[in-house]
Amino acid sequence: MSNHGSAPPPKALSKGKVKELNGLVEELMQYGFREANGTDELLAQHRNMAGVLDRIRRVEPKLRTTNGRPRMENVHHFTQWALEQGCGRAENVRIAEQTEFGGLGLESCGHIPAGESIITVPRRLFFYVTNEPRYRKLLELMPGAMMSEQGNIMLALALIMERFRVKSYWKPYLDLLPDRYTTPLYYTTDDMGELVDTEAFLPALKLCKHIARQYGFIRKFVQEKVDELRDCFTYDVFR
Repeated sequence: MSNHGSAPPPKALSKGKVKELNGLVEELMQYGFREANGTDELLAQHRNMAGVLDRIRRVEPKLRTTNGRPRMENVHHFTQWALEQGCGRAENVRIAEQTEFGGLGLESCGHIPAGESIITVPRRLFFYVTNEPRYRKLLELMPGAMMSEQGNIMLALALIMERFRVKSYWKPYLDLLPDRYTTPLYYTTDDMGELVDTEAFLPALKLCKHIARQYGFIRKFVQEKVDELRDCFTYDVFR
């Protein structure tokens, strides 16, 4: 499989940048474990954490998680790869850009009889954490209590490992993923302020705080123990 246009290999930070980044991560974690009550305190804590994360993002390397092409340009390669790997689909279905929803989706392009299967996906095209030695080693290194409660963390780390793995089997799939998402993790502090007095306010703050703390904890861990993630685990990549 050609590796043309894949994410470039990450470069290690200088010792000075590593020291600066470690200090910022410590500051982030201090904010993240403070109690906050009431709207004003919660928003202040969020702004403080967002400010530190902005500084972290400026220090961390800008790693490309896509091949740099518009997503629709990757559809043909992805579809061809999926079919070669045993994926089956109806003739009257295609992947198309859904501008109303801001992403890609399956779209009918003809009549589909009732009861007809639209798409079938073999197990080999399910992205999950296998018993492969590289994943097994990572599972053994990660704290057991953390992994038993946060299996999604292992899946995220596996995706990062594959994204920066030369000639990854999953490259056509990874190339089709967006480089940003419509979740509160991408909201500005002003956006978050607009959620005050809505049901979404507390869950949105909780999500941002939770992911920031996960990032800080995991970064310390991989820096010490996981060579394969040391230079490619950044906040932008993780979120």
